[in-house]
Amino acid sequence: MSFWHTLADLLLPRHCAVCDAELCASEHALCNVCLCGLQQVPWTDMADNPLLRSLWNRHDVEAAGSSFFYNPATDVHHLFILLKYRQRPHVGLHLARHAFSRLSALGLARGAEYIVPVPLSRQRRWRRGYNQAEWIARGISQATGIPVCTEVLERIRNNPTQTHRTARQRMENTRGIFAVAPESPDLNGKTLLLVDDICTTGATLSDCVRALRQGFPTARIHIYTLGWAGGL
Repeated sequence: MSFWHTLADLLLPRHCAVCDAELCASEHALCNVCLCGLQQVPWTDMADNPLLRSLWNRHDVEAAGSSFFYNPATDVHHLFILLKYRQRPHVGLHLARHAFSRLSALGLARGAEYIVPVPLSRQRRWRRGYNQAEWIARGISQATGIPVCTEVLERIRNNPTQTHRTARQRMENTRGIFAVAPESPDLNGKTLLLVDDICTTGATLSDCVRALRQGFPTARIHIYTLGWAGGL
């Protein structure tokens, strides 16, 4: 921690996004007590888990993993509200940087050459000012050294929100909304880590994988989401 960061903390103390306690110099976004209290997804097999199984019948994905259970009654829900709607994207960066090391040790993103965040539509990004998946990807990049590539995918249709939709409606709502961007580098033969904030039914991720498969048939795909809204 530099002198200027220390001075800034003295003049403008930072506070935990969950309990509002003042953060010490080594803490970021959350205090260590709240960070340790978040309910982690316990999967230890990155090649066989509920997230990966949700895509098995649709696409060839090599590995997948999530870090935290997403439940409206938990602190994780509050953190995602801050991340997506309250102009606190650094929450996603710090959570991913902290949490991803465990899944990396289990083999997720092994050999990955690029991190690909799920894109927002231009309208939604303009309103929000940032893409939360990109900030999560940055946190992973800081933890692993794998570069983030935002030029790979684009959202070609601004679909309505997925909130309050059934699994079938989510699949229909996201079908064909992603495509490989014209400025994308050639990623055939590369290992890619596709990143999003939350997985509920896998509909958004499924269409991203479809687009990647069409553009890069020989790419190997891993998936990571910060939150998992399904069961064990």
